[in-house]
Parts: sequence; C-alpha cells; structure tokens
Amino acid sequence: MKRTLSLLALLCFFGNPLFAQEPVTSDSIPKADSLVVFMQENLVRDSADLSLYVVEDTLKYTFEMIQKDIDFFETTWPQYVHSTVIGYSEYGLPLRGFSVSKNNTPKPLVFMVGNIHAREDYSSKMAMKVANVMLLSLDGKSDIYPRISSMLDSVDIYFLPVANPDGLKIAHSDFSGIENHVYYWLDTIDVEETVAEWKANGKGVDLNCSFDDGNWEVKKGGNAHFSIASEGYKGSAPAEPLETKAIQHFIQKHKPLCTLSFHTKGEILYWADAMTHQLFENIDTEMSNEARQVSKFELGKIGTKPSDFGAGLENYVRSRSGSIGVCVELSCGGGGRKQHADSLFNDLVWNKAWLIPMVYVENTVQHKQELLRIQGQFYKMIEAQKP
Repeated sequence: MKRTLSLLALLCFFGNPLFAQEPVTSDSIPKADSLVVFMQENLVRDSADLSLYVVEDTLKYTFEMIQKDIDFFETTWPQYVHSTVIGYSEYGLPLRGFSVSKNNTPKPLVFMVGNIHAREDYSSKMAMKVANVMLLSLDGKSDIYPRISSMLDSVDIYFLPVANPDGLKIAHSDFSGIENHVYYWLDTIDVEETVAEWKANGKGVDLNCSFDDGNWEVKKGGNAHFSIASEGYKGSAPAEPLETKAIQHFIQKHKPLCTLSFHTKGEILYWADAMTHQLFENIDTEMSNEARQVSKFELGKIGTKPSDFGAGLENYVRSRSGSIGVCVELSCGGGGRKQHADSLFNDLVWNKAWLIPMVYVENTVQHKQELLRIQGQFYKMIEAQKP
C-alpha cells in the first residue's frame, strides 16, 4: 500500500537537520523501507502533479534532454527560473545554466556545477534533480525541501548542470552536432579505454586540471598526461579551454559565496586546502561537517600539496574569489573507471546525498554576512597587491 504520510512529517519525526538541534545521520533513517523509494513515490503531494517532475534519474540523461528540461523549468516556473548561456564549448555548444531566485532582486549566489568530467553524468542528474525538487517545493507541491522559500529570501542559486557538453556527448557516443570536430580530434587524442570512460573536454583537456588557481604549473595528479588525452591532461596554459574561461568569468562577475562542484565516485567531500583554509574562519569546517553528518560521506583531509589538489574548480573558487568551494564526489567507489549504471542513481546517489546541497545553502544563508566580509577583504587584498 502506498503511504501518504508527507515527507515533512517523516523528517520532523526522525529529525531534520534543517530544523533539529542535533544533526541527523543516516543511522536515524529507517532501513527496512528505503527512504529513496519513499521519496520517489512522494516527490509531489498530489499524484496529479507528477508531470512536473521531469528529470530522468534512472536512464541515460543526455545533453539534449537536459536542455529540454531547463526549457520546462523556465516555462513552468517563470517567476523563479531564468536561464542564461555563460559561454560556449570548444565545439560551439552552449554552457547553459539557470538561476532559481525570488523577487527579481539579485542576491548573493550559491553556485552548483555538474559534469565537469564527461563520464560523470550522475553529477548532471544531481544538479537537475535538486533543482526540480526545489521548484516543486517552492510551488507547494513537494515537502522535500521545506525551507527553500525562506532561503531564497537571502540568496539566489545558480545551476550549471553541464559544464562540459562536448565531453558528455562523447562519453554517450552521441556525436550529433559535433561530428566534424570529434572525428578529427579522436584520431589524435590518447584514449585510456573507450569513449565511455571519457573525462576531458572535446579537445582532450581535463577541465578540472585546467583552472588558473595559481597552482596550474605544478599540477600533476594521479593519472597525468603530457599531451591531449581522454583524461589527465591539464592543457598547455592555465584556463586554456573555452569552458574553463567561461566558468572563471562567471565566478569573477557574480562572486558566488559558495560553489559545489559535483563529481562521481568516492562518497567524499574535498572541502579545503592549506593555502586558503584560514580565510574562512572555520565556516568551511562547520559546513562540511554538517554535510558529512547528513550523508555519511567522508571528509577529505585538508590538501597540503598543490601538485595534487591544484587547478580544480573548487581550488579556483577558494584561491581566486575568496569563497567556499567544495568538490562533492557522489556514489561509492569501485566497479572500474566508468561511473555506475544510470539505473542506480537513486540508490547510490540521491538516497545519500539529497540533503548535501541544502546544508550548504542553509549555511551560506546563516553565514552570509561573514562570507561577504571575508570575500570583500579578499578582493581588497588582491587589489592592493596589484602593481
């Protein structure tokens, strides 16, 4: 028999970290009846509204499907959703994102990014599912994110679900629209296994090794290549890829207070490095500890070697904009280099990570003034260092 108890009631009973004094952990979630099954069956309050949940979370989620779903968000919730193109990929595909906001008044930003690595389309699903459920909750048709409306009184949220559209298409063996480019480059790029394991952009640069965070020159990483490859090549200069340039420009223009970069495999949060950690007065520690408590993800150690942690999006955000930057590795490890099956997304990702984005949004709201002060001081320091 399908249960009709609202998720809000369930969370209040078992303890909701957005309301409770003590943080909820996965131990407090009932095991006999999977929470993800409950949530999938109760994404909306009324079954008549099921058509408003559109994100494909059990099958392959293609670039074209994501674009259609962004169209749907913007058409269905024009009072909240505004899409923009922040740049274009190496092969001319749009880096299209969208804001979720209230009152048409610009506010400090939380930035959520998916699919920097091509094969990791769990990250696109995560960004889009969070957005879809958030919009349902805003519209009073879901109880999953009950406090999102009040949060949006203080911040706006910007989603970039596909930061690497060329790479996503290659990983999906979907060359429509990029055929003339791909066939030329595939003859010259070193492919680790097959295109299904592709991580780089269309021109063989690993975007998460390419950001101009001050550590690009020493960046090596665990699977380094010294020429174009399906993964591990950082390019010939910092911020060489068009995609990286576009994201860096967006960050410098909008100065988000918190950025989440979704990746796949590890169930770990990479949240701090020794070069920038002191900037944040332990706000970053508080945020990530709470995210760990609600998800049981591991907290990565504070990075000490720029050759290991440098040149990623989260590193760029911390070192070049004085703001919180976190790499969220979704789903368990194992099973080879390719991500787990699309059909396992809800069990391996959503069931464990659905509250992580809200923890960071909630804490950004709570610490907004401190984060604005820290970021303002950071930019004054940068300006003072200019010749």
